[in-house]
Amino acid sequence: MRIPRLYLPGDYAPEQVIALSKEQVHYVLTVLRLKNQHPVEVFNGQDLQAKGTLIVTGRRSADLCIETVSHPSVESPLNTILVQSISRGDRMDTSIQKAVELGVTQIQPIFSERCDVKLNDEKLEKRRAQWQQIVISACEQSGRSRVPEILPIQTYQNWLDTLETESVFGLVMDPYAQHNLQTVANPKTDQAIHLLVGPEGGLTETEVEQACQKGLTAIKLGPRVLRTETAGPAILAGIQLLWGDL
Repeated sequence: MRIPRLYLPGDYAPEQVIALSKEQVHYVLTVLRLKNQHPVEVFNGQDLQAKGTLIVTGRRSADLCIETVSHPSVESPLNTILVQSISRGDRMDTSIQKAVELGVTQIQPIFSERCDVKLNDEKLEKRRAQWQQIVISACEQSGRSRVPEILPIQTYQNWLDTLETESVFGLVMDPYAQHNLQTVANPKTDQAIHLLVGPEGGLTETEVEQACQKGLTAIKLGPRVLRTETAGPAILAGIQLLWGDL
């Protein structure tokens, strides 16, 4: 039997009773149609997980009675930051969801030169909140107990300016690059790995060159050109296989 997982911030203790939010009650009672005493798993986003029992207290209310608390070890040993150029439609949603499933640590959305998305400050924060919810849902599904952060949206140049050339390690996706994953040196232990992915039209030659000047290495992922929503998950899967836990 598959046990539903819910994101529930805070600390847990055995025999603790926690009231579920309106949205969570709707999900467990209406969407999943769970009954009283059904087992449920919760996590707080900071490596704490608990198993408990659903207590239905009304048509639109329910609690969770905590039974056991644990600190599961399911996080990748790699510290990966997906630097994803913002794309249209649900492409960005797909990139984020699959990146979380593959163990990404943080996601940095950026506006690069060929981005075809225009958002004002209010819409930027709304979109960021929507992406963070996608992250949480992906954690619930994939069994992760640590929730990756969607970092504040930046322009490409502002993101570059935050990098320290002497210590940066990263890869920039470029279908015309000479290097591939097999020719890239292993990162140092615990070193952050920046993974830069362009939008639908790709990064410009200047943007690739600027990233390389900051210490990133341009690589191609085989002889085929990948879509923007495919490139991030593909490179994450590749480095998890080479250096991580796949």
